[in-house]
Amino acid sequence: MTIEVQILSPAPLVYSRFSGRVTLDEFAASSQTLHGNPDFYPGMHMVLDMRSLDDFDVGFNEMQTFTANIQKRHKERGEAVFIFIVCSTEQSNWLAEMFRSLSEVEDGLASVHILQGFPDILAILDLPRDTIKLFPEDCQSEAHLLSRRSC
Repeated sequence: MTIEVQILSPAPLVYSRFSGRVTLDEFAASSQTLHGNPDFYPGMHMVLDMRSLDDFDVGFNEMQTFTANIQKRHKERGEAVFIFIVCSTEQSNWLAEMFRSLSEVEDGLASVHILQGFPDILAILDLPRDTIKLFPEDCQSEAHLLSRRSC
C-alpha cells in the first residue's frame, strides 16, 4: 500500500492518492509528513483520492483518535480546511464515511466532503485550467467542461 502525497503548487491544494491496503500507521505517517512539509500551510484544502483503495485495516476507535487529532491540529492552527474524498468502491466509501462522521462529532475546523469523481471536485473548486493541469492526468477527465475560468 502506498499513500502518495503532493502539494499542488502554486495552487493551495494537497493531493493524496491511496492505493492497495491502508493501515492506520500509514494514515498517521502521511499526515505527519504533510504537516511537517514547509510548503504546507494552514487552510490548504485537501483532495484524498481513494479510487485505488482495495482494503483498509483501521478500526473505529483508532479512526476516532486519528480524526480527533486531525481536528485538534487544524483548530490549533486556526484555519478552516475542506477535505474532499473521492471514492469509487464500497471499501473506500465506507472508510470515507467513517472519517466524515467522526469529523462531524469533533469540534474542529476540518470539513469532510465525499464525492464520486473528479469532475465533482473540479466543479466545486472552480479551478483555472492551469491549476487543473497540476492534478495527475487520470484526474482530469472532462475537466475542460467544468472550469469556468480561462487559462
